[in-house]
Amino acid sequence: MATSYDIVVSGTKAQSVAIPPVNGADGEPLGPAGNGADGVAGTGWNSKHCEVQATPGQPGNFGLDAPSAQGGNNGTNAFTVTITCNSYSGDPLNIANLGGDGSDGNDGGTGGKGSDGGKSGAQPAACKQFVTGGTGGRSGNGGAAGTGGDAGSAADITVTYGPGISGVPAGATSSSGVPGKAGTAGLTGTPGKGGLNSDGTAADPGGTGGPGAPGAAGTLSYAGSFNATAGTHVPATYLQIAIVSHSNTSNS
Repeated sequence: MATSYDIVVSGTKAQSVAIPPVNGADGEPLGPAGNGADGVAGTGWNSKHCEVQATPGQPGNFGLDAPSAQGGNNGTNAFTVTITCNSYSGDPLNIANLGGDGSDGNDGGTGGKGSDGGKSGAQPAACKQFVTGGTGGRSGNGGAAGTGGDAGSAADITVTYGPGISGVPAGATSSSGVPGKAGTAGLTGTPGKGGLNSDGTAADPGGTGGPGAPGAAGTLSYAGSFNATAGTHVPATYLQIAIVSHSNTSNS
């Protein structure tokens, strides 16, 4: 592969747009309103009678899912250009025919934290019923990783030269650009803790969300073509290099 080129026809490398991961919102804390009401025992001679049982604590609020991360941008295709020389002499020309590189996808954020469950109301000695605290809030899912940007395509090159030129007067190094890498998927958030039950033990914590979906790397594109032909109806030292951008829908 040549280390220097006489002609460079290259697509533009996609600009990376680094966006910090966006996390999911945390579940709103319950505060005192999430706790159960205390039980009520009788008074005086009726103090061993449970008048009202304590009420359970409220479940914690869910953490929200982190949004999906933005994907990378696509590299562009090598451009169209035609170079015509009515008379050419010299060493063969080296042509770089390259698609632009795709940029990397962004990383997904962490899911939101679940809030803690409320504690049960306190039970007086006269009230024997077991009363539960609130379960913790479920954690949010991690954000999906951004996909890598697609690589740009190389061009199609046609070289036409006159019969007076000995050997092919041009050669090309052609390749697709490099696809962008996928970002990193976000982690699940932290579930909320369970509130205290009436016996002082903890209720169940919230469920755990999942990590974000993995992203995919960008795709390779067309690697270009090269064709050289000795013309029969052109001047003896004529040279034309026709470079035509490849047509596809994802890159331009």
